[in-house]
Amino acid sequence: MRRTVVLLLFTAVFVGEVMWSAIVPLVPAFAHRFGLSPLQSGLLLASASVAILLVSVPAGMLGERFGARRVTLAAMAVLAVADAGQGLAGTFWELLAARTLFGVGFGALWTTGVAWLTEAAREHQSQVLSLTVTTAGLGAVAGPAFAGVLVQRYGLAAPFAVAAGVTVLLGAWLSLERSGSGRAAAPARATLPALAAAMRERRVTASLALMGLGGLLGGAVNLLVPLQLHRNGMSTAEIGAAFAASAVLFIASSAAVAHLGERAARAGVGAAATAIAGAILVIALVSTSTAAVVGFLILRGPVSAVIYTVTFPLGVRGGRAAGIGVATMAALLNIVWALSTLVAPIVAGALAQTVGDRAAYGLVAVLCLAAAPWIAAARTAAPAAQAGAGRTTSA
Repeated sequence: MRRTVVLLLFTAVFVGEVMWSAIVPLVPAFAHRFGLSPLQSGLLLASASVAILLVSVPAGMLGERFGARRVTLAAMAVLAVADAGQGLAGTFWELLAARTLFGVGFGALWTTGVAWLTEAAREHQSQVLSLTVTTAGLGAVAGPAFAGVLVQRYGLAAPFAVAAGVTVLLGAWLSLERSGSGRAAAPARATLPALAAAMRERRVTASLALMGLGGLLGGAVNLLVPLQLHRNGMSTAEIGAAFAASAVLFIASSAAVAHLGERAARAGVGAAATAIAGAILVIALVSTSTAAVVGFLILRGPVSAVIYTVTFPLGVRGGRAAGIGVATMAALLNIVWALSTLVAPIVAGALAQTVGDRAAYGLVAVLCLAAAPWIAAARTAAPAAQAGAGRTTSA
């Protein structure tokens, strides 16, 4: 394993995740500075997700044609410019453009950066792919605190300036790396026939289903749980502490699953976690008491960690069997994640407003419980590339 490259890429993912989540506590400050309406604030938060949807597949195709290294370095340059742009923005439209540009760089990093990581990891690929989720979890937890401390002491531009500087340094260090990893074009390209074959590979579709269910669960919980706890009389600090406890369990569980490597990155593990997710949603359906909602939130952390952590290595193995490269598989997962995190709050909010919170929780619970046996079936489904030969493999 090329440890220097792996560590630098993990750091790049961490910094990107920090700035992805750092925007959340800063939205009120930007709203005050630029006089933003709730709709404009929502556009600001959604802009990066929309950019990820649009850039992921093109970035994957470029990475497989020209090498993951080149596209990843370009993505880091884009991220540095976008971070600086967010800090220096003088109008809402400049801020929105910079945030959208951030989504472009972030989506490309999660596509070709993951492919580069996989190549650099060599025999430790499953473990490294799983650890990207752990790293993302750490960044998501650190981001709001990082932004809050720097803004309070040095002003609204400070976290963006620091992130831009660190990203430039990381990109420069990676550009000087001479191991040769990430330079070769992928033997498997993202052609339409290859993508069609991938959609027939059960491990690929199981991986995409796991990513989508994780996004739906997270999107619904992040919207509904804080509102319910606030109605129950909990303070903002207490709600934040409950989410922090869930995040700590997410990180610890993700690291434990990643440590198991190939042994845990299997469809059966993902299916079991999905079924458990559906089961614990019953807690929120039965009671809206503070104890029940907080208990559900705490349990959700490790279960979501398992769902997300097995997703990347499972999908990559299936993608290779179907004839698509790591970058393309990562792009497909990015798209599903961005779509699910965009759609989930909207659907959950609409259901909560019309028929109550329980309907939203019930919908996600039904989806999880219905999907679990289908995902489990990927353990014995024949890969698309081998189906004609009549062979089956274990996922």
